[in-house]
Order: sequence, then structure tokens, then C-alpha cells
Amino acid sequence: MPAETSISTLDRIASHRVINIGYRDAAPYSYQTSDGHVVGYVVDLCKDVTEVLKKRLHLKDLAVNYIIVPRNMRTTMLNHRIIDMDCSLNTDTVKRENLVLFSHHYISVNTRFGTHAGNSIHSYADLAGRTISVAKGSTDLIDLNSLNRVHHLNILLLTPPSMKSSFAALSSHKSFATAMNEISLRQLIENSENPEGYQISHLVSGAPQDLGIMLRHDDLELKKIVDATLVARFKRRDFKNFYEQWFNSSLPDKNINLHFPLTAEMYHYLTKKA
Repeated sequence: MPAETSISTLDRIASHRVINIGYRDAAPYSYQTSDGHVVGYVVDLCKDVTEVLKKRLHLKDLAVNYIIVPRNMRTTMLNHRIIDMDCSLNTDTVKRENLVLFSHHYISVNTRFGTHAGNSIHSYADLAGRTISVAKGSTDLIDLNSLNRVHHLNILLLTPPSMKSSFAALSSHKSFATAMNEISLRQLIENSENPEGYQISHLVSGAPQDLGIMLRHDDLELKKIVDATLVARFKRRDFKNFYEQWFNSSLPDKNINLHFPLTAEMYHYLTKKA
């Protein structure tokens, strides 16, 4: 309806008393449990936002409608107003900033290489002539293409459609290694049949990835609320317990632990001014 596209997101939320939140299967950021609940680190951050919106918009009730969003449809579903926020694994890149807004970052992660135990990667030279699997359309693929070109490594890149299928290529020995953000890599290894059969490199590819909640490009008012809400959460006295619930404890309904504790550097990164 034309009238719907002409009003701001906050006005529409106030009018309908519903907020549409996008997510996908990307533990620990967002995922659905076996009993149908949508949970995760970023999902909880977005729940904080909905509580702030209820108070700001003077709403007694605000329904949260969770919508599963394919990774390659995030910007389209945002800009077509199907979802109001994408509360999952979203890397902030210059290219994407031309299409959407990103919130204050909620974590920073490195891209690392996962291999079978014993196939250590100490330098880029150890990748020369190897087959590496990396998800199609990902920031990781852009970094690997650049690495391959600059260092003349002659890497053969397999580009399956998702991180899960990229890891499957490693598991089935179709690739020597897989490259992805270290949190997702840890999750896939811990969730595998033989976690001890894999290892993660100290070597990183590209610059650290800054992750944020994704918003429509014109939603500056909503972004201000989201940013302030996230910073308030990060500065709470109980934030360490909140963080470690998702990154250094057994994940709800998953029975795996990512062993990625909150460091002083990460805390400083999260609480710095936007």
C-alpha cells in the first residue's frame, strides 16, 4: 500500500503495534530452538530495542513477528519493508552501507581457516596451490580473492552457497581448508560429529569484521534508538554474564560451547563511542 511506504518505521510500528524482525539459522547470533522459540545474542539485543520502543512510543503491547530471512535477501526484505531490523549475522561493509544502515557494532571477529587436525596453517604460503572452500557472496570470499591475487598463491576457491556447505566441503575432504568468521567456524566444528578432528588457524585473512544490526537506509531515527540501546546494554554491570551466556557457555538447545570469552579488548571495542 502506498500509504504504508510513506510513513516512518516508528510511526508504522506505533500504528500497528507490531515490529518485524528478520533472523536466520546462525547460532549464537540467532536461531530457532526445537520448541520453536527464536533466541540468540543478537535476538536478545533486539528484544532490548523492542522494550525501549514500547516506552518511547507509549505502547502497552508490542508484538514481535520473527521472519526467517535468506542471507541473500536481507537488503531486499528490509528495503521492501517486509522486516524492520535484521537481527542476525551481518558484516558491516562499505558496499552494504550504500544499501542499508548498520547499528553500533555488537562484535568484531576475524576470518580464520579451519582444517583437519594436523594440517596446520602458519603462513599464507601454506595455502599455496590448495583448494579452499568459502561461502559464495561472503566478505570472506572477497578477502580470499584479494589474498590469492596479491600473494600469487594459485588457490582454487570452492564457493558453495553457505558457510554450512563450505564446512561440509572441508569435512568431506573436497577442500584442504575452509575460511569464515571464527565464531561461525567454532559453531560448525563444535556441532560436528568429531570436533577434535578439526583445528582453527591463528592466521587470519583480511581485516577484522565488524558486525551490526541491519536497518533500512532511511531509518536514521530508529538507528539512534538501536545504537543507544546497544551501548546501554554493553555498559551494564551484568554485561559480561550476558555475553558469556552466548559465547562461553553451553548454548540453549545446542549443547555446545564456543569458548570465546569476553576480553578487555572486546569490551573496549563494544563500549567505545559510535
